[in-house]
Amino acid sequence: MMSTNDKRRVILGPQGDVIRRLEAKDPALEAVGMYRSFQGTDVGSRDRGYVYVPTLQTLKEVDEWSHVELMRRGRYIYNSGGGLVHRGVNGVARMVCGTGLFPYPGSPNKAWNAKVRRLWMARCENKNTFDLSRKFTCGSAQQGIVRAKIKDGDMAPVLARDESGRLRCMFYEAHQIGQGGKREAPGERWHHGVRLGRHNEPLAYRVVSVDDIGGGQTEVEVPAGNVLFCATYERFGQVRGLSRFYPVINKVLDRGEILHALTKGIKMREQIGFAIEQQLAVQMIGGPGGWGAGIPQPTSQVALPTGEKITLEKFFGAGEARELKPGQTFKLVESDHPNENVREHLETLTRDVAWALGYSPELLWNITQLGGANTRFIMADAQSQIESEQQELVEQFLGPWYLAWLRDMIEAGELEDVESWELHSWVLPKRLTVDFGRDGKLHIEQAKRGHITLKALHGFQGDQWEQEVDQYLDERLYIKEGMAARGLTWAEAFPEIGAGTTAAQEQLDDDEAARQAEETQAALQRAVNKPPIRI
Repeated sequence: MMSTNDKRRVILGPQGDVIRRLEAKDPALEAVGMYRSFQGTDVGSRDRGYVYVPTLQTLKEVDEWSHVELMRRGRYIYNSGGGLVHRGVNGVARMVCGTGLFPYPGSPNKAWNAKVRRLWMARCENKNTFDLSRKFTCGSAQQGIVRAKIKDGDMAPVLARDESGRLRCMFYEAHQIGQGGKREAPGERWHHGVRLGRHNEPLAYRVVSVDDIGGGQTEVEVPAGNVLFCATYERFGQVRGLSRFYPVINKVLDRGEILHALTKGIKMREQIGFAIEQQLAVQMIGGPGGWGAGIPQPTSQVALPTGEKITLEKFFGAGEARELKPGQTFKLVESDHPNENVREHLETLTRDVAWALGYSPELLWNITQLGGANTRFIMADAQSQIESEQQELVEQFLGPWYLAWLRDMIEAGELEDVESWELHSWVLPKRLTVDFGRDGKLHIEQAKRGHITLKALHGFQGDQWEQEVDQYLDERLYIKEGMAARGLTWAEAFPEIGAGTTAAQEQLDDDEAARQAEETQAALQRAVNKPPIRI
C-alpha cells in the first residue's frame, strides 16, 4: 500500500522526507456570510462608504430642520443657479399650466353652465376678486403654486373672506407654515406647523407671519378644512412636501462651482500672454565665459519733422518687441482647457438635475440633439408627466376652490342652485407637439370617422368645444346674412371655394333640399296617422 504526504501541510527534505509538519488550520467561516443573500446589505465592505440612515420613520426622517434647510438651498439655487434651474422651475410651471386650467361645468342645465363660465372669467380671472392680496388671478396663481412646489416643496392656499364677506383666496408660502413660538398643548401632535390626528391626517395648519411695521410675530391656527394644501407626497407617512431638487441640490451647487472656475480660467487665459523660449544648444556671444548681452538686432529709424528719430515700428504704430538673444523666440501662451472630461461631467450633472425634476434634459436644456422618433418619444414622456402634475393641481387646489366658489356664488344669489351643480371637468392647456401637420391630419381623420369627439378635438388646442362650435355657427350665419344683404352668391363671395358654381346650380341645390324636406315631413305624417298594428 502506497502512502502519500500532503505537500501542502509539510516541509520536505532533499530526499523527500518530512522535516516538519505545518500546523495549518482551516479558516473559520464568518457567520455574516451565511445569511446575507443581498449584496446591498454588505455594510462592512471596504469598497464603499457606510450608508447612514438615522431612521426609517417618515415623520422623523423629514424633520423640521431638514425641510427648512432644503427650502433654503432650493431658493438659493433658484436665485443663483442660472438658466438650468430657472428652466426647471418656470419652464415646467408654464408647460403644466399654460395660461391656466379652466372649469367646464357639467350640469344638465346648459344655460346655467354658460353663465358659470362667464362668471368664472369675470371673477376668478380678475386679481381684484380672486386674490385677497390682489396680485394673482386664478390662471397666474396656478403657475405660482407649481413653482412653489418645485422650489420649496409645498404651499398653502387658504379660503378667506374679504371685507364684504365674499370668498377670496389667500396664499401662504412654505416658510410661513411652522411651529412658531407656541408649545404643544397636552394631547396634541404637531409636525412642522401641522397638527395631526390619530391617523396622521392634518387637523390644522399654523401660519406664522412677521409684522413688517412693529416687528412682532403673529401665529394663527387655520382649520385644515379651509386650507387647500399643495404638495407632492412621495411617502404615505409624509406631512410636508420636499423641494423637488432635494436629490440633486449638491450637484447643482457643484455644477455652479465648476462653471465659475471655468469662467475664471477663461478670463485669465483670454488675456494674451507671451513667453520667451531659449534653445539651450545655442551659445551666446558676449563677455567672459561666452555669455553676454548678445548681438543687438539692426533697426530702421525714421526722422520726424521735428528732427526726432524713432524706430520704424513706432512710426507705423506697431508693437515694439524687445531685443531677443540668439536662440530665443516669442511663444504665445495658449490653453486647451476645459478638458473633454470636464465637458462630459457637466453634461452628466445637467442630465441628473433634469431627470430629478421629472423631465428629459433634452426638453429642459438642449433639444437640438434630438430628431424624429426620439423627439416624439421625449415629448410623449413629458406630456405624461405634465398630465400627472395637472391632475395633482386639480385634486389639491382647483377642484376644491371651484366647488367652494360655486357655493359662495349660489349663497350670494348670483347663481341658481340647480341639480348636479357640482359636476364639472377641466379644460387643459394646449398639448405639446413638434409635428403640427402630422398630428392635425390624424385628428381630422379621426373626426371624419367619428373616432374622436368635438370635446377632445378642441381640448387638444386648449379650447372649450361648445364655445368653438357656437362661434363657428355664428360665423356661418353672419356670412350667409351678409351675402343675402348684398345679393352675393357663394361663388361670388368665395371664388376660391365656389369656383365653377353658378347661380342656377345653387338654386337647384336649394330646390332639391326643399323637396327632400317635404318628403321627410310627409313620411313622418303618414307614420303618425297610420293605425298601430295589433298582434
